[in-house]
Amino acid sequence: MERTDLINVIIKFCIEYKLFDNLNKEDEIKSRIESQLDDVSFIENLINTIIVKTRNCEKVDNNKIKHLLLELEKVRLELEYINGRG
Repeated sequence: MERTDLINVIIKFCIEYKLFDNLNKEDEIKSRIESQLDDVSFIENLINTIIVKTRNCEKVDNNKIKHLLLELEKVRLELEYINGRG
């Protein structure tokens, strides 16, 4: 998945599940994600947050969530192993 597509999927998820309670606008969320998408810790926290937030929701598209989590895990692995951070 392209970076911009991934960011857009994350933004939609964040808005739908109110991931960032202190950020209300789409551009604020986008700015936060773009600035931290290269941070392994941010990606790990985002993955964990998505898992926790969706675990207790009744109306969740499990396939979309799985796809998002896989894409985030790919980014995390690239950051850790391909770029020598691991």
